[in-house]
Amino acid sequence: MGALEDFTAAVAQIAAHDVRPDVVITVAPAPSRLAPHAYACTAEVGDPEIGSGRFVVLHDPARPASWQSDTRIVAYVEADIDSEMAEDQMLTDVGWTWVQEALTDSEVEFAVLGGTVTAVRSTSYESLSARGHETTVQIRASWSPSSLTDLSAHFQAWVSLIEMSAGLPPFVAGVTRIGDI
Repeated sequence: MGALEDFTAAVAQIAAHDVRPDVVITVAPAPSRLAPHAYACTAEVGDPEIGSGRFVVLHDPARPASWQSDTRIVAYVEADIDSEMAEDQMLTDVGWTWVQEALTDSEVEFAVLGGTVTAVRSTSYESLSARGHETTVQIRASWSPSSLTDLSAHFQAWVSLIEMSAGLPPFVAGVTRIGDI
């Protein structure tokens, strides 16, 4: 198979991936200038929404040196947090630990992991004052999978990161939690 066929087959793994019912995945426009092949999707968590994210897969058979691979994943997660948590000086360290745990738990091979974690506090005024005070955590991470063959597991790592950030309990398809009965 050629690069496009390999990429298309790998992206098909994502479309077939089961996620929990309160996470809605939507295909989104992918960046067109960063790599010859790209895919993007977004996630919205909860109703009302308590978190969101974006998952981008870039594939360049020329293997850019900074990627150390032919594939790069760029992930973004934003989740509502309470104001007390936003004040915690350890929040950014904890957020980065969530990234590491999600990748480790998904048992994926990767290189060149990097990113940022930001705590955001905002206050709305005038016509937006009904929103009041809002606090969120934003996580931006990127890494290079060792191959396209386990793209579904990398996607699962991102979904797990969203779940952790939004404070959701772990989800196992086909298993009902006792508290949900």
